[in-house]
Amino acid sequence: MKSIQVIYISYDGMCDPVGASQVLPYIAELSKQSIEFFLISFEKPEKFESGEATVRAMLEGLPVHWFPLRYTKNPPVFSTMIDLRKMKILCRKICRENKIDFIHARSYISALAAMHMHHKRKIPFIFDMRGFWADERIDGQIWSLKNPVFRIIYRFFKQKEKQLLSESATVVSLTCAAKNYMIENWNIHENKIHVIPCAADYSHFAEQSPSVVQEFRLKHKLPVVSGKTLMYIGSTGTWYMLKEMFDFYNVFRNQFPGSQFVLCINETNSVVEEMKQKFPDEIIVLQRIPRSDMPLVLSLADYSIMFIKPAFSKKASSPIKLGESLAMGVPVICNAGVGDLGTIEDEKFGVVVNTTTIIEYDAACKRLAANDFSSPDIRDRSALSYDLSRNVEKYRIVYWNLKGDKYQ
Repeated sequence: MKSIQVIYISYDGMCDPVGASQVLPYIAELSKQSIEFFLISFEKPEKFESGEATVRAMLEGLPVHWFPLRYTKNPPVFSTMIDLRKMKILCRKICRENKIDFIHARSYISALAAMHMHHKRKIPFIFDMRGFWADERIDGQIWSLKNPVFRIIYRFFKQKEKQLLSESATVVSLTCAAKNYMIENWNIHENKIHVIPCAADYSHFAEQSPSVVQEFRLKHKLPVVSGKTLMYIGSTGTWYMLKEMFDFYNVFRNQFPGSQFVLCINETNSVVEEMKQKFPDEIIVLQRIPRSDMPLVLSLADYSIMFIKPAFSKKASSPIKLGESLAMGVPVICNAGVGDLGTIEDEKFGVVVNTTTIIEYDAACKRLAANDFSSPDIRDRSALSYDLSRNVEKYRIVYWNLKGDKYQ
C-alpha cells in the first residue's frame, strides 16, 4: 500500500477537549494505515502546559509530526489574521520539505490557509466544514450585523465560503441536513459532500462495572432515586437552552415522581442556581469532571437531554454529547431544528420535541414512559453512525479516493 502525506490544520488545540476527542483519535488511527501527518494546531498556553505531555505520549511512535503554534487571543479579528498568517507560513515550509498529497482543513480559518496553498502549489484540500461558521457567529450573537465592521467580516467569510466549497476537492459535513441544504440551495454536487458526524469512542464509552459506578456515586454524593435520572452534559453557554431544559424537568418530575436532574457542566449560572433553590434535593451539579470519568457519569442516567438553540447555522451542528450518550445506551431527549436531531425518534434513540412548550414536554414524557428502550440495542445500532472506528474508516475512504487510488 502506498503512503499518503497529509497536512492537517486545526485551529482547535490538541490540548483542548474538542481537539482531544475529535481530532487526535482520528489522526492516531489513520496514521496506522500508511498515512503520514503533519499536524498544525493552535494551543492556548495554559492548556498546552498541562496537556502537552499527554498528546506527545499519544503520538509517540506514530508517523505524526506535530507543530503546536501559540493561539493568539487579542486583539479580536486581527488575532485571527495573525494566526492565519502563521498557518500559511508553516504550510509553505512543510510543502517545501515534503511531497504533500493534500491538506485536510478543519473549519473555515484552516481552510483559508489550505486554499492559499492550493493556489500557490495546486495542492488539493479537504474542506471539513464543522458547521456554517460565519452564520454561527451571527446566530450566537458573537458578531452583530448592526456593527459595520462585523458586517464586512461576515460578508467576507460568506464570499470565501462559496470559494471554499467550489475549489475544495472534497467537502465534509457533520449532518445530512447541511448536505441537503447545500445541494438544494448552493448547487454543490452531492457526490462532493461526505457526511461524517461527531463521533464517540465506543471503546471508551462502554458499560462500567457496578462497583466502580457505586464508588463514583459515593464520591460525588449522588443518591439513588426511586424515579428517573435526567442528565445534561455540556456547556452553559449561548447555544444551550438551560431554562427550557429545566421547564422540561418540571414536567418530567411529575411524570416520573422521585426523579433527579444531574448537570455535568464546567460552570454554573443564574438559571442553574435558581433551579437549585427551587428543587434543592433534586438538582445536582457536577463540575469539571474529567473526560475519563464521563462514562461513569452517563452510567447514572436514565435519559440524556440536549436542547440547543435552533437557528439556520445549527443545520450543520452535530453535538458530541449525542454520540457519547448513545454509546452508553442512554436514550436522548432533544429538540427539532438542530442538525439531524429531528430523526432521533424515528431511529428509536429517544424522543424529539418540536416546540419548547409545556404541551410538547408533557407529550414527550408520556412517550418516554410508554417506550421500553433497550440500552444494548441503542448502543449497537447507533454505532453505525457515531462509533469513532467507523468514522475513521469513512475518512480513510475519503483520503484514498482523493489520493486517486482505488480504495485500499
